[in-house]
Amino acid sequence: MTPILKNEHELYFERGGPVYRLMQRIGLIRGDDPSIRRRIVVFLALTWFPLLILSSIDGQALGPTPRQSFLLDFASWVRFFIAVPLLFVAEVVVGPRLTTAGLHFQRAGFVRPEDYPAFDEAIARAVRWRESRLAELIILGLALAGSWTFTTETLYGGKTATWHTLMIAGDSGVRVSLAGLWYRSIAVPILQFFWYRWLWRLIVWMRFLLSVSRLNLDLVPTHADEAGGLGFLGGAHTSFALFAFIISALLSADAAFRIVFENAPIQQFQNTFIALLVIAEFVVLGPLLVFSPMLARIRRAWMREYGLLVVRYNRAFHEKWVGGRAPENEPFLGSADIQSLADLGNSFQFIRAMKLVPFSQKVILQLAVAVAAPALPLLLLVMPIERIFGTLARAVF
Repeated sequence: MTPILKNEHELYFERGGPVYRLMQRIGLIRGDDPSIRRRIVVFLALTWFPLLILSSIDGQALGPTPRQSFLLDFASWVRFFIAVPLLFVAEVVVGPRLTTAGLHFQRAGFVRPEDYPAFDEAIARAVRWRESRLAELIILGLALAGSWTFTTETLYGGKTATWHTLMIAGDSGVRVSLAGLWYRSIAVPILQFFWYRWLWRLIVWMRFLLSVSRLNLDLVPTHADEAGGLGFLGGAHTSFALFAFIISALLSADAAFRIVFENAPIQQFQNTFIALLVIAEFVVLGPLLVFSPMLARIRRAWMREYGLLVVRYNRAFHEKWVGGRAPENEPFLGSADIQSLADLGNSFQFIRAMKLVPFSQKVILQLAVAVAAPALPLLLLVMPIERIFGTLARAVF
């Protein structure tokens, strides 16, 4: 019977925290239901729709230039209708996978009985970090500060006017942009808060993995996943592709704007997406490398032990069937010794094929697809669809 851990029911990463409790108290989240649709509607009601109204009042819903036109800002459409809604969706996609993966260490028997207290403490530590008021206050401070310091104006040295520029020129002189004020004071802080909140939750998960990697896990090098039984971690981290997709979608929207309205060449964004791909692979899969020393150590130990077993069994098999020591009434055909010899050989091959990382090439490819998918529509802006299909056909056939 699998023992029940004291803090087992507290191991989750998508819920909890002061802001989550606040949303429950005001009815935005009802009980344990994540209330994804309700939160998306409320988010849009606090961000995109007020910006549409205020930019119309400012005369910048469709302004004098594309950058001064709220409705022509592709990145804003993606930011408010795709990015943040997907951050909410992540609570039912990413969070449960992390919880299942975290508990799988103990439920699959990888945690030895003497390490149950340490594993329970790792869960308790993750809970304390997740519920930290200080952490969410820092996140809130970063979100509020970032909306005023990391803007298009600071990036371009104040030379490029946009629909969310704080000060705009009117017939009666320079005045405060209502849309710009709401954008910096409300819309962007909300967006950045939920993004930074998820980054913090991922840090909590990575800290939990680091704690578990320090335990003397009872891994199985003959496991069919070729990762000692830890292949489930690669599957759990595949869900992080959702965050890579969000970033790629934002970059693709900005690139599309520059291509359509500023005649930017598509080659200009090639290095950006390559860098994003490399960073995404490293950030998503890098934390799993904490298990590599353990996998290498266990692989060496089992290779040595199984090597000795193979030698003993093969010698005994040779002496019995080749050396003529088999009983006269025991037939060679159909003997269980042959099947045992094959099974032992297969087990040894599994150990030899064991990877030193708990993820497969399939996981690497899935992350690459998540990064590349939002960028593919950019090709339609610069290349006829017939040419695209022709290029793909030549590549495949």
